[in-house]
Amino acid sequence: MLGTDAKERIYAPVAGDLEKVIANIAGVAESNTSGPPAEIEARLAQVLSTPGKRIRPAITLLVSKLWGRVPDDRTIKMATAVELLHIASLIHDDTVDSADTRRGHATASNLWGGNIAVLLGDFVFATSATFVCDTNSVRLIRRFSQTIAELSRGELNEILDSWTVNTDQPKYLQRIYDKTASLFSTSAESGAVLGEGDEQTVNNLREYGYNLGMAYQVLDDLLDYESTTEQLGKPTANDLSNGVLTLPAILAMEDPSTKAKITKYLTTPAGDRDEFLAPAYDAICQSDALERSRQAVNEYVATAMSRLEALPSSDSREALLHLTDFIRDRKF
Repeated sequence: MLGTDAKERIYAPVAGDLEKVIANIAGVAESNTSGPPAEIEARLAQVLSTPGKRIRPAITLLVSKLWGRVPDDRTIKMATAVELLHIASLIHDDTVDSADTRRGHATASNLWGGNIAVLLGDFVFATSATFVCDTNSVRLIRRFSQTIAELSRGELNEILDSWTVNTDQPKYLQRIYDKTASLFSTSAESGAVLGEGDEQTVNNLREYGYNLGMAYQVLDDLLDYESTTEQLGKPTANDLSNGVLTLPAILAMEDPSTKAKITKYLTTPAGDRDEFLAPAYDAICQSDALERSRQAVNEYVATAMSRLEALPSSDSREALLHLTDFIRDRKF
């Protein structure tokens, strides 16, 4: 989670606006004339109240202020939409992955079963789209729709590529763009559009979001090998134990001995494979793959920072730079 100092540096320029986003999200679960019945309301309140970093809406709000504009209602609605979309994708991801916890809290699928969790995720997905429509921007509505498709494609590809040794770096990079960087990119692009930046700057900020998102996901995959369950709020070795090859494993497989251990684990029938998980995991950790994955994170972060260079100095620009520092240096 973000520490107090990091929160202050990153969120201070948009703290009040972020509170409005959080209020909008909480309001999704509140009963009204067209709202959900009480049985659904309680479950929505549960999944929407789980504390998160709020990085994506903060990006939208910070980027929108780069030209001195005060975030208006349209920008608040867009920031709300990107966070709701993120929450919905997590509900679905946790359901597909049969995850019991997320950030130390029980997942929707753990609490109420997969069927209810999927439908709750659908409800949040649909609600996020209504907030985007309130921006009255066809460009942003289209981009948001594309992002939903990309998120779904990324999850599908992860499932289809699991328990095989066929995942290479290009497949992996496409998958993490779809699953993670696409929404980071959309968060930044939407802020730039609503902040009325010129087209070149909008493109630069979209690339800022893309590189930040790629760094975030590569590091997340790396921390699955470097952190403890208590730090992550979810089990370590989660990717490999679910048959998913991420960058550390893909790089480690360049060594034939390590590849043989990973292949043995992935191709052994389910009832007999558990004894082969630890040797595969240890071989990855003992290789240079973790260091090389860290280098990839640093390269994405450096590129993200470079996309901010042409912007005039401001509190928002400094906050976006601090955000890249946080993503590069976070330990869990």
